[in-house]
Amino acid sequence: MRSSAKKTLKLISGFILVLGIIHGCIDEYWPEIDDYEDILVIDGSITNQPGPYEISLSYSSSISRPEEKPFIGAQVIIRDDLGYEEIYTEISPGVHQSAVNGLQGTIGRKYKIIIRTPDEKEYQSSFQELKNPVEIADVYAEIESRETTDEYRTEYGYQFYVDSKVADEDSTYLMWRAVGTYKYQSDFLIRYVYDRRVISVFPQPDSFYTCYNNDINTGIFTADLSKLSTPEALRIPLNYVNTDTRKLSIRYSLDVKQLTMTFDAFTYYKSLSDINSQQDALYTQQPYQVKGNVKNVLNADDALLGFFLVAGADEKRIYVDRPPSSQVKFYYGICYIDDGDFDAYKYIRTTPSNTWPLYVTTDDVGHRALTDQACVDCRRRGGTIEKPDFWVD
Repeated sequence: MRSSAKKTLKLISGFILVLGIIHGCIDEYWPEIDDYEDILVIDGSITNQPGPYEISLSYSSSISRPEEKPFIGAQVIIRDDLGYEEIYTEISPGVHQSAVNGLQGTIGRKYKIIIRTPDEKEYQSSFQELKNPVEIADVYAEIESRETTDEYRTEYGYQFYVDSKVADEDSTYLMWRAVGTYKYQSDFLIRYVYDRRVISVFPQPDSFYTCYNNDINTGIFTADLSKLSTPEALRIPLNYVNTDTRKLSIRYSLDVKQLTMTFDAFTYYKSLSDINSQQDALYTQQPYQVKGNVKNVLNADDALLGFFLVAGADEKRIYVDRPPSSQVKFYYGICYIDDGDFDAYKYIRTTPSNTWPLYVTTDDVGHRALTDQACVDCRRRGGTIEKPDFWVD
């Protein structure tokens, strides 16, 4: 998996899933799982796609106090069944990356991971075969509506689906990962900027008008084709993107990666998928009870959370435009200029320096207004003005 894609999509492992389950429950329930804090968590894979590949190591954290806690200073080695191996470089705390020209995933070969920690523990996985990837036949989106708890409000959005081509008998266990990217805009152009106690004309009014942001789908989608008369996946639902935010306001792209894996890997991810999709699963099984494939070589009970995945991969990206207003309702907020914005501009010189620069817009007749900065600077909504290399308008 390329490092850029890796940064936008993390494996669902450990206690992150528990958070999603809790939000789906009617009553909050905080299970007693303090003993499962500070367990080593692995997140990473190798596929037939070109590297570099990444492996992330971290500590699990409490669900009541979730935080990122990278595991620093380990040595990460990937070895194949012919004895070739590569030591990954720790490019940032807890994140290990292969070299651009390092050990590449090859269909039919087997791979394992070796992790050596600063306290001289060694963890390993067993060898996994890199399966011949089943190809994606199609990825598509359909406008769908859903009922909500508010009888006067219907949810609208795009439901994404994937179809696969027919698999061979040795490649029937599939999983999908989906990463969305969307284009959106602020509501007003910037006409002036206030900085260092000076108000000046803003040279490029649309500089911060259009942004792009990632939409990471944290669902796990799996399919077992082994029992089907024709081993193909048809109309598998992926993520649902609604109109509550600006994600569908202009254009949305979904990149779908279809992973073909071993039965053991499928069993692991299917278990996580079941836990994530069943509301009552919190009371019967929890994510830390789903054992991964990386264990202490001297103590099999000392296992890491997460999974080192070896899989064949196929990938497809699609784009959808803003759905027609005749078929959906949009619920995201839109900015308006009011008297408060005009008054705020009058007192702009009293604003603290740590809020500068402040961007000023105007109404239709040129009256200056200091509105909420998210209304003029799209970056304030989490995105970036840098257009992705893959983006097509």
